[in-house]
Amino acid sequence: MPILVTGGNGYIGRWLAHELLAHDTSVVTFDRLAPDPSSKPALPPSARFVGGDITDRDAVLEAARTESFSAIIHLAGIVTMGCERDPDLGMRVNLGGTHNVLEVARLCGIPRVVFASTISVYGPDVTQPMTEATPARPLTWYGQSKLMAEELGMYYQRRFGLDFRATRLAAIVGPARNAASGSATMYTSLIIERAALGQPYEIDVDPEAGTPICYAKDAARALATLATVPTAPQRIYHVSTGLVTARDLIAIVRRKVPDAQLTFKPDPLLAPVSRISRDWQLSIDAAERELGWKPAFTIETMVDDLMEIARSAGS
Repeated sequence: MPILVTGGNGYIGRWLAHELLAHDTSVVTFDRLAPDPSSKPALPPSARFVGGDITDRDAVLEAARTESFSAIIHLAGIVTMGCERDPDLGMRVNLGGTHNVLEVARLCGIPRVVFASTISVYGPDVTQPMTEATPARPLTWYGQSKLMAEELGMYYQRRFGLDFRATRLAAIVGPARNAASGSATMYTSLIIERAALGQPYEIDVDPEAGTPICYAKDAARALATLATVPTAPQRIYHVSTGLVTARDLIAIVRRKVPDAQLTFKPDPLLAPVSRISRDWQLSIDAAERELGWKPAFTIETMVDDLMEIARSAGS
């Protein structure tokens, strides 16, 4: 049966469409923006696109009624600095949009919703290693909106029997990230891409910034797995490729591109946020044990793969 993916034309959604189609699952993407055929990767031609805004319940409902879906994978959302700049919009999209998805799933009899959450639900001074039972005390509007959306999903599970599942994704690294999106961890992708293309990059965090990261391909595999495995007893799962600081990532990149033009100019608003997670040891034991998922990449092989994608896109 097909799967509906909200925010499906974004950098995770496009990889996810390829992943699902590779396993003979058809895909319909719901997004505010039409697919860009120049994106790497492009949305597969066989993935059908439906245009609409996640804050418009009628539009979500119309998309959900186009086919008999086995699940909705909900990716649509606004990230860290976008939420900080406009908390009202962040809540309307991240919490209100999730409410729309859950209610539409209930109304249409779609049995499963998979929610892309974030490790930003955690705050400073957490004990290590971190499991999904670690107390979630977000320090950002983004993290707070995602935590509230998780709780709403769990409510729909208790109240209506909806099969709600969520991934707390580490900071996503992937190709062609949109610098205007407001991600606090954009630097992890751009350090690699700009070096691969021989372009200078002024990094907006300090060298001690760091975070658990998740390569977009690993994230796509995890979301596809969570949407298709028969059971997910824990409901909420950490997903990560590994932990890296800005300094360490630059060292890896410079072993491959010695003359990479990378300098630091920390943003005073962003820099403190970017240091919160630099020592987090994120356990992915539950995903490995209950879902059979583990990352296909290491930090080093992720850098190699993303550089190859960036160069092929830029040639």
